[in-house]
Amino acid sequence: MPSIESVGINYFAVVVAAIAYMVLGALWYSPILFGTAWMKGIGKTREQVNADFSPVNYIIALIFAFIASYGIARFMIWAGGDSIADGIKVAVLAGVTFVLATMGMNDVFEKRPSGLTVINILYHLIAFLIVGIIIGAWR
Repeated sequence: MPSIESVGINYFAVVVAAIAYMVLGALWYSPILFGTAWMKGIGKTREQVNADFSPVNYIIALIFAFIASYGIARFMIWAGGDSIADGIKVAVLAGVTFVLATMGMNDVFEKRPSGLTVINILYHLIAFLIVGIIIGAWR
């Protein structure tokens, strides 16, 4: 198994993947797709969401998207993946084992509405797929 220091990461691909993650989020949580249902699930109105707006939130989210994209790129290297198909496999495995399992567990104990859980988990699963495709395409 290659060491973490011995193998290069395509950081351009990671940055592009992180930006794609954020673009999907902008669409996913907009009224065009699931924004209205998401607001209902979190118990807020459009006005409350707009009042809570802060560019800092988007910067933090972009950092997290970069971390997730970097993680998928690193997993690709460890798995010996070098294609879009491998990127999809790694993304599905990471998404199901880390996103679905952990968010699902939290939401059960937090008594979140199941619709909100589905919206949030599907967003991250699809984002992981997009990230896996981008990382796999540039391996």
